[in-house]
Amino acid sequence: MKRRTIKHSAPRRTKRNVRFHTVAGRSGITLLRVGASLDVPRPKILAAMLTLLLVSALTALFVLDLFYIFDFEVAGLRLLNKGEVERASGVAGYNIFFIDAHSVERTLAKLPEVKSVRVTTQLPNRMMVNIVERQPEVVWVHGAENYCVDADGIVFRARPNMPPLPVIHDVDQGAVKVGQRVSSTAIAAFHAFREAWNDGPRQVEWSSARGLAFTDEHGWKIYLGDAEEMAGKLAKLRVLVPQLVAQNTRVRFIDLGRGDPYYQ
Repeated sequence: MKRRTIKHSAPRRTKRNVRFHTVAGRSGITLLRVGASLDVPRPKILAAMLTLLLVSALTALFVLDLFYIFDFEVAGLRLLNKGEVERASGVAGYNIFFIDAHSVERTLAKLPEVKSVRVTTQLPNRMMVNIVERQPEVVWVHGAENYCVDADGIVFRARPNMPPLPVIHDVDQGAVKVGQRVSSTAIAAFHAFREAWNDGPRQVEWSSARGLAFTDEHGWKIYLGDAEEMAGKLAKLRVLVPQLVAQNTRVRFIDLGRGDPYYQ
């Protein structure tokens, strides 16, 4: 008995009917499948809006005058003036986001009159500068030029608004540069002199050869040398001068630079 083979016919393919709508546009007619969406996905819209807002905000930060510093708040000035501080800072008219307070501090600290400085900023456009100035202690006369010197010997320009100060005439006429130090030996001798004789002469001289010197009320030149044993040298001077006056001695100078008085 023959086995009957049953042939299975392949499923008949049929064409899928896809309907289209026509959409008229500037570039012609576009076919859209039925059910296709014309809407842009919402996440993309939000991202675009956020990007636009960010760009607008950044533009405002760098364009609007609101964030630029045109005026400083400066405290602690007696010698310097506000204009000098603003010019020296180098950041007047800068955007606050480009200003490094520590860098400005380092710049202002280079001013000879500045002992210390603190700079802070605050949005939108505030800059606060607090300065501690060097206190002038003596006027250092170099030729025809007058300079101020503080307790550390730092040289800075003399100002017309300063109180009267003791004067040291530089007999050596050594080089003097603003911002640098004068002879530390000279400053030490002057300090010792003022400490031992607070109401003594306010006009003195300095030379590396003879040290500190002044001219007394008799017209005698008194050489005191350096700071060593200054009080003792002045004590000897107070004893010697009345004796010389009583003896009607003619004196050109008295030298106490080495401790024992020598006069001529």
